[in-house]
Amino acid sequence: MDQVTLAAILAAKERLAFLQAEIRSGYKLPVVSFTTNIPGPVKNSTNIQKLLQAAVDRFRIAARDCGFTIVEERFIYPLTGPAAILAVNGAADKLKLACMAIEESGFSTRLFDIDVFDAAGRQIARSSLGYPERSCFLCNQPAVLCRRLGRHSSTELGDNVAWRLSAFAAAATNPWPAIVWNIGSWAIEAMLLEAACTPAPGLVDRDNAGAHQDMDFFSFLMSSSALAGSMFRCAAAGWGHQGTPAELLPVLRCIGQEGEQQMLQATGGVNTQKGLLFLLGILTAAATYTLQQTNIATADQILATAAAMASGLVARELAVLKAGQATGRLTAGEKLYVKYGVTGIRGEIEAGLPSIKAQGLPVLKAALGQGLSLNDALVHTLLSLMTVVQDTTILNRHGLEILDEVQNNARRVMDYGGMLTAAGRALIGALDTAFIKRNISPGGVADLLAATYFLYLVETNHEK
Repeated sequence: MDQVTLAAILAAKERLAFLQAEIRSGYKLPVVSFTTNIPGPVKNSTNIQKLLQAAVDRFRIAARDCGFTIVEERFIYPLTGPAAILAVNGAADKLKLACMAIEESGFSTRLFDIDVFDAAGRQIARSSLGYPERSCFLCNQPAVLCRRLGRHSSTELGDNVAWRLSAFAAAATNPWPAIVWNIGSWAIEAMLLEAACTPAPGLVDRDNAGAHQDMDFFSFLMSSSALAGSMFRCAAAGWGHQGTPAELLPVLRCIGQEGEQQMLQATGGVNTQKGLLFLLGILTAAATYTLQQTNIATADQILATAAAMASGLVARELAVLKAGQATGRLTAGEKLYVKYGVTGIRGEIEAGLPSIKAQGLPVLKAALGQGLSLNDALVHTLLSLMTVVQDTTILNRHGLEILDEVQNNARRVMDYGGMLTAAGRALIGALDTAFIKRNISPGGVADLLAATYFLYLVETNHEK
């Protein structure tokens, strides 16, 4: 990187002052001037230019929020450091307060200065508003005093500047607020723990591949990893959405279609979690949308938002099938609707996921409250959901008779105490063996278990 000379610095200051005066006189308005504050011989780089741009971006947001109007922006990029000069329609004192808030908003913001000049060219100092001048890079003393007394070596200053620039570059890799990261992470955790809870009759778990020949526990680890980006994107979509919940669903479907391809690529073409991608994608977006709207995240509110997203979905996508308006090849879920009238996951979501609300969440909370480990509580909840869910995976493979049998077997397990008793545990182990032998996989129930645990995570963590 090129190093600058003292002569170049002085020339750049003159040019900046000229531009400030030119813009101010042209508009008869206050001027806001952004410059980088980089001690040392190297004052311009791609990262430093991004730093200045980030400062201006923050000011644009502040201007919008405060009712200021930016009438012109000019950027210059000399070797002495980038700068921006803005003509702004607004009270100079209020502009200075907004700029001071930006200057104090983060570790890296010490690397730029925002000066405000009123329409007459007078600079608005911090002290004129009753605030102290900016502090030193390395201590809490006034920067002017430290510079005058030479309290810090050039090496100390250089190391500090480098660290602040690194912190800025690191922050730039994070496009989302903490709530989006939290919701996305809880969705992935739910995916992983659903696959990990053992024994899970007929399902892939840590002990066996269940009633599956084309996937195992590692397939689910790879699939969940591939879907992580989709979960974060769905959470971000909900957080940033400004329309109605129903208008969010097409956005989520676009994200889901891309996620499905990533999942299939990771698993070698095996559909491990397509249904769960749809379900959790909606719930992650519903959670962040609900938080954005109300700052409250109870399971009931999230489920109500999800239902609003899916409003009319069954009528639009399934009811038309019985009217003979189907086009193209039917999916497994669509075939089941035509044959049995089962609305599957579409109907569950549109109804507000009653199986989770009435069965899954209460049972999971009770099981944990009774002292079961997380693994055992999840298995216990899985069997409880199995008693009431019209599992489309079982219907697709075997039909209504076997689904009724599965539900009755699950009721018997729960009657014996499920994972809370030795007898119940023994029955669950026997059920796993029987399901594997008969190729019975309650995959729809597994998806609802993951959704149940996700809602539990959101609700309990948001309460903290």
